[in-house]
Amino acid sequence: MTTTEQQSTTFIPLGEYADGDFYPGYEPRLESRPFLAEPLAPFTRADEDRFWMRDSQHFAEGITPASMALLEDAQTWGTQYGAEIVGIPPTAGMVNRIAGVHVYLGQCPITSLWQMGARAERFGAFAGPRLADFEGYWSGYRVELEAAYAHFDGLDVDAMSRDELHAALVDAIAFHRRGWGVHFEVMYLLAANYVALFQLTADLGLETGQIPKWLAGEETAYLQTDEGLWRLAGRARELGVAEALAAPTVEGVRAALDQHANGAVWWAELQEFLAVWGRRTDETATMDRPSWAEHPATPLGTIREFLTRPEGHDFAAARREVLAERDRLVDEARAALAEEDRQRFDEALASNRAANFVWWNEEHNFLIDRRIHLPLRRLTLAAGDRLVADGVVDAREDVFFLFRHELLDLLTGSGPADCRALVAARRDYYDHWSARGSELPPVVGTVPDAVNDPIMTELFGLTPEYFATIKGQRATATLSGFAASRGTVVGTARVVRAAQDIDQVRDGDILVCGGTTTEWTPVFGLVRGCVTDTGGTLSHTAIIAREYGLPCVVGTGVATSTITTGDRVRIDGDRGVVEVLG
Repeated sequence: MTTTEQQSTTFIPLGEYADGDFYPGYEPRLESRPFLAEPLAPFTRADEDRFWMRDSQHFAEGITPASMALLEDAQTWGTQYGAEIVGIPPTAGMVNRIAGVHVYLGQCPITSLWQMGARAERFGAFAGPRLADFEGYWSGYRVELEAAYAHFDGLDVDAMSRDELHAALVDAIAFHRRGWGVHFEVMYLLAANYVALFQLTADLGLETGQIPKWLAGEETAYLQTDEGLWRLAGRARELGVAEALAAPTVEGVRAALDQHANGAVWWAELQEFLAVWGRRTDETATMDRPSWAEHPATPLGTIREFLTRPEGHDFAAARREVLAERDRLVDEARAALAEEDRQRFDEALASNRAANFVWWNEEHNFLIDRRIHLPLRRLTLAAGDRLVADGVVDAREDVFFLFRHELLDLLTGSGPADCRALVAARRDYYDHWSARGSELPPVVGTVPDAVNDPIMTELFGLTPEYFATIKGQRATATLSGFAASRGTVVGTARVVRAAQDIDQVRDGDILVCGGTTTEWTPVFGLVRGCVTDTGGTLSHTAIIAREYGLPCVVGTGVATSTITTGDRVRIDGDRGVVEVLG
């Protein structure tokens, strides 16, 4: 794949990925609700006129047919619904394109000045009361979602008739869409409020890179999860079962624990932890991945690595340092302002602390992103059991290679005629394209100077500086990006391309990856620094690196294609510079 440049425009052709290749037997069916700007689809040649970013941080290995509808509910329908409800002026949300089985993300821009003006009026009316009482606003959604989880968790799926199972699946689909609608409604609201603070900060001549630090220090479910994993590592030492956890599989760990007098005690404590924190998967919108509670390979792997750090991690001390820095930086910013400007600054900062995007962007993941699909997974597997009993498929996991409408049709007596052959063909297709993931470019199409979607800029880091990097930066020994977390460190790089490979990370590594999401959080207790291709001021990487006090540079554009595992690298988290030393 080649890149051509004409003046300020960089064009990265789609090549073979625009040939319309997709899962065998795929029949497009528009399943989304109103407010849909455009549907998810495989790439076509027409898409080369727009910009697309590969979302490898959420979908590194590709996506199965059953997960395709989850993706559409989330990044396509959910973003478009949220942008419409909130009334974000310059964007109608985002949309997905598929290259083989790999996920790309683009913007649905609004160019009409009249529409932007009308949406701005609507946004003001929507945002005011919700930002004024954000705690009550978000708490209402939390109660709604938790009540739905209690309902679905309480279903006796084994006792259901086929019609009852079909009806429960329809309900779970509706809940899944509802959850993603809530997600992006709140996210767009908070992103727009954050952007307003960003613009004021720039206008006042203050350093915009300090904003996330002004909002840092709030505890989240994911940091509590990390603390629980560190405690379990400590308990393994106390109980004398640490060696049993060296087994590479869940089954091996159980067998080794059975040989220890205190093995049952430690395993019971792990189960108590999973009952609270294990209702999550390692990736977003992936039907085919078990939760931690189902199969605790990820927490066991993390605990195994934590055991290499007998000193542990002092979360209380780290939080005190973050809060002290936060207060110091705010005081310095206020001291630099005149009285009138200080009042405007205080009001904007207070609004962003009450409706804190830095906190919410981590906190909501536990409630929505990593959990919202679990009711659908449970019911889908129950449907798989029925189809196995009927001789329609060979194994319950075969249903992951059926599209949503096909599974629903099969439960009502119709659907594909030869599911065995269809599943086999789709497995082959998935294996072929999943293995090619490393070949796919991080961005394709026509690279712009900027995008106007606040989620794409602040979370994915698609800022003007990022696009300038993509246009002007090739493989060099010095990379530049966003200075996400202060400090300088030299160490050995560990390039990790997928969340399921984080068990490769070792104590003292420099983590280099496309970007991180919440399932990566535990490795921040092991690494000495982090560099990513994507990510902005509110990205997971930036937030957690600050909480752990690690030097970090995000949004370099080309880190994973420039740095290789074993390279010595220097991270300057104050200047946003990464040097490859050899």
